[in-house]
Amino acid sequence: MEADERLRETGAYVAPQAQIVRASHLGEAVYFTVENPRDVIQSEHLSGRFYELEELAIIARYFPLGGRFLDIGANVGNHSVYVAKFLRASRVAMVEPNPLAIRLLQSNIFLNGLEGVCERRYLGYGLSDGGAETAFIRTGKDNLGGARVKEGEGDVPLRTGDQLFGTQEFDLIKIDVEGMEMKVLAGLAGYLAAYPTRIFIEVDKGNYGAFDEWVAAKGYRVLETFQRYPSNTNFMIEKTS
Repeated sequence: MEADERLRETGAYVAPQAQIVRASHLGEAVYFTVENPRDVIQSEHLSGRFYELEELAIIARYFPLGGRFLDIGANVGNHSVYVAKFLRASRVAMVEPNPLAIRLLQSNIFLNGLEGVCERRYLGYGLSDGGAETAFIRTGKDNLGGARVKEGEGDVPLRTGDQLFGTQEFDLIKIDVEGMEMKVLAGLAGYLAAYPTRIFIEVDKGNYGAFDEWVAAKGYRVLETFQRYPSNTNFMIEKTS
């Protein structure tokens, strides 16, 4: 049985050889697993901080306490842990195709006692528009969060959001997929037509035009934006019509 298949069927995983950081946020203990101290996200965790606090604050403004959260591009679990622990989510479903990130994500979920809230059945999958069935992962040095899904030959199974989520309802969907966001949105077309939830999405600069067209065509409006890096912008959007 392949590792991703075993993960989905049994929840089994091998913990990484890593440092465990105990930190405090809003007076509450939180734990981070750090395997690479030079990694963009893990270096923040090593310092006892959540990554992208400004983006997390935007999510907090629009996510109902105790709500249901879908984390597409969960990486090592930074956003999922925050929403589960500090926004008291009743359910967090996580999608992450990169096995190097998954083992850290699993450790972070376990250390923070969130196994009953955070669902791991979608780990090992990548999302797209249905145009390809498999992909491989290209990971840059010291930036696990910058890993990109490359469609074609590979051992990562691709699915559409329509295929995976069916009639499940979420109060907010976060999408951070390193340039694949338009394909992910296309694969969620049927789902979003039935369940027009709020979306917090990172959009690469090269996709700005296509994203603006999608927002207008689908009847969404932009509630907030935040730009951390010159190469992309985060948008909080909601359906208006």
